[in-house]
Amino acid sequence: MKYDPRQLLNYFGRLAPRERLLVGLAAVSVVVIGLYSFVWDPLQGNGAAIARRIAAKEKDLAEIQKERDTYLDLMRHIEANQSLLAQGDENFSLFAYLDNAVGQSVGREHVTSMNPANKNIGTDYQEQTVEIHLTQISLSQLVDLLYRIEKGDHPLRFSRLQVKKRYNDIRNFDATATVSLLKAVNP
Repeated sequence: MKYDPRQLLNYFGRLAPRERLLVGLAAVSVVVIGLYSFVWDPLQGNGAAIARRIAAKEKDLAEIQKERDTYLDLMRHIEANQSLLAQGDENFSLFAYLDNAVGQSVGREHVTSMNPANKNIGTDYQEQTVEIHLTQISLSQLVDLLYRIEKGDHPLRFSRLQVKKRYNDIRNFDATATVSLLKAVNP
């Protein structure tokens, strides 16, 4: 059976004027609804989805750039530390250096104990540490000691610091500190 548009026009012509108006409105409504459903709405939905994906990708890019900056900053720190390790003195004694620094800033009478230790970090590095126990020191003495050690000629760092107020003397403190030095191990 073939489709003949003349039959459809003939059928439309036999309708009453009011029925023609209703069929025309129905046809226009179907065309408008079809255009909206199959053309306009998908285009708008895709545009919104693309805009959301672009915003998400821009956010990811900003985060990646932030991580890149952090990575480059860490690499600069590693390179600086590598140069400090390369400049390190082979004959440097952490214990002797700290004994001298503590004697100058706090006084040996406040030293309860100084315990050295060594720990290998992988195959390339060795961490030398000295744990220092100090009693009845003032805050200014503690600050002086911290400054001498951290800002001295050698790359020393405090890996642990614990300060306790003395219950019977509010102006003096007991302190326990662990000072560390990272050295490259020669193969």
